Amino acid sequence: MEILRKVRNSLILAMGFMLVIATPSCTRNDLTPEDAAIQGLQQSQECCYLEYGVKESVEGYAHKISRNAAVMVHVQQSTGRYRGTGTYFKYKGHHIVITAAHIWAENPPKMLSDGALVASPEEKVVGQVVYFDPYTDIAILKVPALESRKPAKLVRDPQYSVGETVVYSGFPGQNSLLTFEGELAGDGYGTDLAMHSMAWGGSSGSGVFDSDGRFVGVVSSIMVGRGFFGPQLVGTIVYVAPANLINMNALRENLRKMKEKKNARF
Repeated sequence: MEILRKVRNSLILAMGFMLVIATPSCTRNDLTPEDAAIQGLQQSQECCYLEYGVKESVEGYAHKISRNAAVMVHVQQSTGRYRGTGTYFKYKGHHIVITAAHIWAENPPKMLSDGALVASPEEKVVGQVVYFDPYTDIAILKVPALESRKPAKLVRDPQYSVGETVVYSGFPGQNSLLTFEGELAGDGYGTDLAMHSMAWGGSSGSGVFDSDGRFVGVVSSIMVGRGFFGPQLVGTIVYVAPANLINMNALRENLRKMKEKKNARF
């Protein structure tokens, strides 16, 4: 178990450091990282021909859910800021964002106390951690309602099939929102699922959906293979933390305690 944990940590770190920079020509550089990212997203919409959303169609159902619920997640720690993607859900009257736990790269957050900046191209809010599981690599924030985003329904895929088509949307590098299709390829490391798609730094935490719009899991890391000159990143094999491993009882209890302004104990 300890060996698997170390291997998983190395995969996560590799994904975190593999950043691709593609700054739009109309982005300013004299802003804070959060504001620059948000402004870059806003301006990139003006610079390109694609709409931010997706027109509703049978083929694009999961694409629409994925894109409409995608947000950026920024975490400030002592060595700097860490950024990933999250997915905005409405669950039992609460608004939450599900993301990857490894975005808190240095220290785990304090439950119901520590938070993170959650941003879309139009707004940003502060969310508080109500669920954190470093072993499955899933974290959940309670957030205020986001006017610019449409929350997905937290309906989990009851079972997974090899070859099943899936979709996720995220903010890799400094790109605007990107949407990727993929296929479930089998079991990954530890409890993860393996997905044949692509991902790089900033994709961590993206929500993966099946073609019916059910929540499959969270983008966690990419494969590291053995190359001629040493370890080699394999960006087309993406590991997904399964949504079915979320402890819903613990989540509900912490949401209740958050509502009552009590501290949860883990």
